[in-house]
Amino acid sequence: MATESRRSVIVTGAGGGMGAAAVRQLVKRNVNVLAVDLRPQSVELLKSELADAPAEVLPVAGDAADAETVQAFVALAITHFGRLDGVFNIAGVGTGEFRPLAEVQNATYDEVMRVNAKSVWLGMKYALPHLVAGGGGTIVNTGSHLAWHAAPTFSAYCASKHAVIGMTKAVALEYGRDNVRANIVCPSAMETAMGQEAAEGIDPEDPRAGWQVMIDQSANGRVARPEETAAVGVWLLLDAPQHVSGVVFPVDGAQSAK
Repeated sequence: MATESRRSVIVTGAGGGMGAAAVRQLVKRNVNVLAVDLRPQSVELLKSELADAPAEVLPVAGDAADAETVQAFVALAITHFGRLDGVFNIAGVGTGEFRPLAEVQNATYDEVMRVNAKSVWLGMKYALPHLVAGGGGTIVNTGSHLAWHAAPTFSAYCASKHAVIGMTKAVALEYGRDNVRANIVCPSAMETAMGQEAAEGIDPEDPRAGWQVMIDQSANGRVARPEETAAVGVWLLLDAPQHVSGVVFPVDGAQSAK
């Protein structure tokens, strides 16, 4: 069992590009991480990779949008680490179907909302009592450039990420006096599997052209590296002043400045 004096954080979507980057950065800062992903091999490999890090990776295979699963892994974090100091909700899926809204299946909307919005709701709902009981803590949720903008054929995804901003700001207001901060980190396109999916959706015949569309939206002429977005989330978890709460942090190469 890990020492109770070391900070402990839950990261969902920990096996993906941004999630894995966040786990690496946290354990190298001496923070224990309960790393959750649907794919057990991804987090087991991460544990092996970071075996010599100063803190522990506890891999958990599970669905971050399932209430019983979330309750169980939050309880496990408390039992195993002896404390919970923060949650970094990263688990998410892409738009599912690149079509105008009237052509998108209802099931697609339901699944995108379930994974992208409900997982954040559940992650906060079941972590908050422990954060409050421990004297406070930090929540970082993952939005998107499309969490307060929009794009054609991304209606379900936009809806899910707009929801993340709304519920995060509500929690920041509700739990501020309990010493709990809640913020949203919002990337644009990243060098990840989801980025590849978006490139293929933009131009199925030539995904490289789809990537170029996303590159051209950024003032610095490239898409983000997942490590960059993860670093902003880790800063919000560990280093941001107590007065920083309820804030949307774009990591989008000045795309939001247009």
